[in-house]
Amino acid sequence: MDRAFFSILQTVPTGDAERRRGWHRRWLWRTVLLLVVLVAVAPALVVELAARVSTYPDDGVRSPSPSTVVLDRTGQVLASYTADDGRWYLPTIDHGRWLPLAVEAVEDARFRSHAGVDWFAAYAAIGQNLMAGRVVRGSSTITMQVERLRHARPRTLVAKVVEAVRARQIERTQDKDAILAEWLERASFGGNVVGAGAASWRWFGVPPASLSLAQAALIAGLPQNPERLRPDRHPEQARERRDHVLRRLQAIGAIGAEQLAQALSEPVVLASRPLTSVDGIGAVPVLADLAKRRSGVLGTTLDLATQRSAAALAGERLERLAGSGIDAAAVAVLDVQNGDWLALVSLGGQPWIDHTAVARSSGSALKPFIYAGAFARGIATPSSLLADDPAAWRGWTPANFDRTWRGRCSAAEALRDSRNLPAMHLLEALGVARAAGIMEAFGLERLASQSARSGLTLAIGGAEVDARGLATAYAGLARDGRCVLPRLLAGPSAPSTPSPDGAEILPPTACRQVLACLNDRERTRVQCPAAVALEPAWKTGTSSGQRDAWCVALTPRRCVVVWFGVTRGPGSPALVGAELAAPVALAVLAACDPGGATWPPVDMGSATAVATNVVSAPLVITSPTASSEILRIDGSTKQRLALTCGGGGSGQRWWFIDGAPLVRVAAGEPAWWTPTAGRHALRVVDQQGQAAHVEVLVR
Repeated sequence: MDRAFFSILQTVPTGDAERRRGWHRRWLWRTVLLLVVLVAVAPALVVELAARVSTYPDDGVRSPSPSTVVLDRTGQVLASYTADDGRWYLPTIDHGRWLPLAVEAVEDARFRSHAGVDWFAAYAAIGQNLMAGRVVRGSSTITMQVERLRHARPRTLVAKVVEAVRARQIERTQDKDAILAEWLERASFGGNVVGAGAASWRWFGVPPASLSLAQAALIAGLPQNPERLRPDRHPEQARERRDHVLRRLQAIGAIGAEQLAQALSEPVVLASRPLTSVDGIGAVPVLADLAKRRSGVLGTTLDLATQRSAAALAGERLERLAGSGIDAAAVAVLDVQNGDWLALVSLGGQPWIDHTAVARSSGSALKPFIYAGAFARGIATPSSLLADDPAAWRGWTPANFDRTWRGRCSAAEALRDSRNLPAMHLLEALGVARAAGIMEAFGLERLASQSARSGLTLAIGGAEVDARGLATAYAGLARDGRCVLPRLLAGPSAPSTPSPDGAEILPPTACRQVLACLNDRERTRVQCPAAVALEPAWKTGTSSGQRDAWCVALTPRRCVVVWFGVTRGPGSPALVGAELAAPVALAVLAACDPGGATWPPVDMGSATAVATNVVSAPLVITSPTASSEILRIDGSTKQRLALTCGGGGSGQRWWFIDGAPLVRVAAGEPAWWTPTAGRHALRVVDQQGQAAHVEVLVR
């Protein structure tokens, strides 16, 4: 090069020294400029060549593990759960209008014009850093940062070159929007928050698409130094960074002066509740189970206000029962018309158990379906007279809860007051298998299989049900005999095909008659005056051994199921459906039912339509029972033993002791006998000639 240079100089006229010096300077500057251009272009050429001759490593780049946020029907956060690695990450499709613009403005203003590496920014950064003697400015583009987020490397010059090469390769296979979206999904936004979706929920409690301009600017500024700029710990630094991002947006022409001023004046108000698992609304086990099966942002049909109200009412009553042995409660609230769960409350017991889905003894809660089936088949009407007398089946002598008998009473009265014997007579006439089939069709799962072992006890608690199943079934009655499967997920997370309206299980008239039997204003007023105007139909249930207390209260709009129970140890005398569950169920109904709709009118039938095949139960001696041993008090002439019987026809009863007449009494009345030592044969005959007998031993 030197030889060529001097040969050129020799061509310059030697007589003109000044011109010779001018030529020398020009060629010197041209050489320097050529060297500068070569130095500037060489890295780009090297990067481009390396990007073309190599391939992007196919090492299965994975997205972060998703966490879960569960929303109510209005978009409010019900609960949230970190991913398995302890980080918050929520895959997001729609980042809204402002957030992508703010990120481009502050991270890579020429993102749309460069091809992965912004060489102008790179050289400007080198110059500023050399002038300052330290790193004061970076030059990584959004695409280069995506590569760094995919493959973490030490912050070295070699790593920068690799990132530049990979950025060029990324740009050849992905468009700008996809690259920016990936950056928004992978960047750190403070603490264990990864991705703009989680950041938006974590800091402002809304999805990215709902962020205001100022909120989006604050989030866009966090990745520069996520810990130093965390808005919960360093609010002033976060606000200053937000304002810088806003001014950058104006500088690139994305917003105007008025928008800037308005955004700068907006206060930094963080979400009132951070992304943590939510308790206090009685939905911890319900939502935790949902989060185990799905991830991301899950929309549900639950209503936070209804959930809180139901949890507060049940929780207050549960607290007052402390020391009684009653340790758990559940509330299920269902929208009758569309089948949406509005509240699923689970309180007490083991914290991971969802009591709304645990099967417990039904008590008398299933009686309305027995009556509806009987009404539908013409076995009885609400006005039919049923037998409420002692009766026995194969030696088993069930009794009413209050241990009393009313003789004959209307079906409406028997159902409303939950008399056991009339319900069992109806069940016997309807058929256990048929009744269980009706219940299962209404949404009570496994009732048909349980009926084989429960028999007639199906009417009084021999089968197990859960709160969700009861709500589904009763809502079917309120829908005129049509069952709709409830749904919990809503929006994008809901099943693609909603469950259609079910076929008619029972005629509307039979369902309306049952609900009319259970709708009594004065009965409601005693329990909850606030619910009287809603004219609810409601039914209670108490399990044998008093371990479960139920109440179902419903209107044409809402169905509420309340359960209180004992999960450990013996039953509790306080567990009575009418005394414990009913006031809470009606109070929840009064709080969540918007009112308006009323029950349609219904014909309650004629009293002459007596279900004769129901009242004519076989005559049996109910006390004393067969093979009883009676202890006689020596020398007592006042000891008397009550002889009782059930079933049989109407009219008189004649009692005999060892074949000798004892006394004649009216049906339903006891006979009295002074026992004597020895073995005795007791016999009773009704007016129709039916007879029953037992043998007893008196000691």
